Formats: sequence, structure tokens, C-alpha cells
Amino acid sequence: MKKEPKNLGKIRRLTDVVGIDFSTTSTKVVRLKKNKGEMSLVGVDLLPALDFGSASQQIELPRNMIANYSCLAYSGSAAVVRMIKDPLPAEEITLSEARLRELLNLEDHFRVSATLIKRGTGRQDSHFITAAIPEDDVRFLLNIFSSGSPAPASIEVAGLSFIAAFLNARGDECANESVCVIESGESVSNFAFINQGEIVLVGKFGFGGGMLRSKVVKDLGVDDELAGSILQDRSINISATISDVMTPFLKQLSISKDFIERHHGCRVSKVYVSGGLSLLPHWASVFKSMIHAEIIHWSPFEKIQYDSEVLPESLAKQATRFSAAMGAAIGGLEAV
Repeated sequence: MKKEPKNLGKIRRLTDVVGIDFSTTSTKVVRLKKNKGEMSLVGVDLLPALDFGSASQQIELPRNMIANYSCLAYSGSAAVVRMIKDPLPAEEITLSEARLRELLNLEDHFRVSATLIKRGTGRQDSHFITAAIPEDDVRFLLNIFSSGSPAPASIEVAGLSFIAAFLNARGDECANESVCVIESGESVSNFAFINQGEIVLVGKFGFGGGMLRSKVVKDLGVDDELAGSILQDRSINISATISDVMTPFLKQLSISKDFIERHHGCRVSKVYVSGGLSLLPHWASVFKSMIHAEIIHWSPFEKIQYDSEVLPESLAKQATRFSAAMGAAIGGLEAV
């Protein structure tokens, strides 16, 4: 779901777009082109993270990463992603901003948006995916693109944009199944349950790699840098430490999974994982033992054409970190 900047008209039929994910640890950038229905990757880069608490400055992208328009995603801690239900008149396609703020319990300093997922019939409520971003963060992002290219065509919460990348890569193989999709980064984990190709639940949890490192620092008495190395080492068994930190998140996920299975009469047997945290060698095994489902790694560059020199090995190994940036770009190219 896109959140379009207020000072821009709707941009239609983009064929060349830069997707940028402003995450806690880095800025992920991809450039996608679309020709005759086929999407191709023409550039990818990993840049330093931006400090949203500082004064915003014009961003400088490598020349090969500049298109006329950009689609932005970010993982701000105050951003909101939620499923809601509410009556919707037959002539309407979404809820008013005032009603969204009321349902989300948010003040006027949030920019809010909703996408209709399922229209209710009779007395049934309609289902929406909603997102909210603090206005200060919106202004920060617009200011770093205040002149020249790429002009921002949309701003999106990363907790939703990664879903578009997943559906492009693996949507066909799970079109008739019920699956869970998780994106875990430095400080936030986002999840979505998809049943028969329809998003039925989304959520966000304050869990990420930073919490794991802090736990290793505390348990083993090492510094933060060494803790990061230990988390990457397959020969050191820290499953118990990872399990302790992950338990609250996995309990919430398990409750959501049980709810979806009961409410929709299905079985969620697969969990697709992406994000920097999914690269840790012990993470998936702990996850599988606690959630009782098959854990599947996937790449946002699947089903995307590209030459080998576009994606160097150093970045190919980190492909999963680009899910939100790719999702933002794909959403821009597929906008009607």
C-alpha cells in the first residue's frame, strides 16, 4: 500500500524507478525498469543509514541509480501497520482520514492511509490494511528529494512493501495455500499471513538483531562487535540465547497463526523469511523448533531479469535485505 506525498500528483505507468528502503542500519537502493511486461534490475547499492533525528539534506545517489522517480520505504519505530474492519458505504472505496485516525487511535500529526482488501456484504464490515507515518518523517523524506531526480512518487511503510516483493517472487507457488511471511531487521519484525493469495493479517513487533546482540553481550560478557561475530558463527551454539529473546515474538506469531487457522479453516505450514536477521545461521532452526512450520528463505530478485555484473557477489549474499526496497519499486512499476 502506497502513501503518496501530498505535494505530488499521482504518477502513472512508471517504467523506470528507484526503490529506496531507509532502514536502521543502512539505506538499500535498487533500480528497476519495466519493458513489455518484464521487470529487470539495472542497479543495486547499499548506502549508509540516515539519521531521522538530524536535519535532512539532499540525498546523493550513484549516477547509475538515478531515475526520474523513486518509491520510498522506511522502518520508523513510530510507523503503524494494522488490519482493521469497519462499515463502508457501497459508493465508497476507503475510509476518511478522520475515521482512520479514530480507529488507529492516532493524532493529527500522523499521515494515514488505507487499502480495501475485502468489501463487506450485508451487515458485514469491510476489511482494510492501514498504514500511518508521522508527518515529521514524511517531511524529512521529502526534503532529501527537494530538487532534481529522482522525485518521490510514493512513501510506504517497509512492513508492507516487502509483501509486494514476496508476491512477485513466490506468489504463484503459494496461491492455493496459507502461508506466513516475515521480514526481520535490526529493530523491527513485520509479518503477514496470506490465505489463498489474500492478505488476511499483518503485524509488527519490536524484535530484531539489536536485541539478539544485546542478549549475547549480557550472557557472554563480550562487546557489541564480538557479539555480532558470535551470532554469525555456525560453530558456536547460542540457540538458548536466541530462543530467550525470540520467545515473546514467536508467542504472538503463534497466537496469530492459530487464529488464522481457526478463522479461515486452513493450515499454515510454511513461513517465508527475509531481512537481515534471517541471514543468521542459528535463527531459522530456533524459529522452526518453536513455530512448527517449514522455514523457507527467498530472494526478492527472483523472477527479475538482470545481468551478473549488476548484482555483485557481496550484495547477492545479502539479497534478502533488499526485500522492502524491491517491493517499493515493484509497487511503483505495477501501479495502475
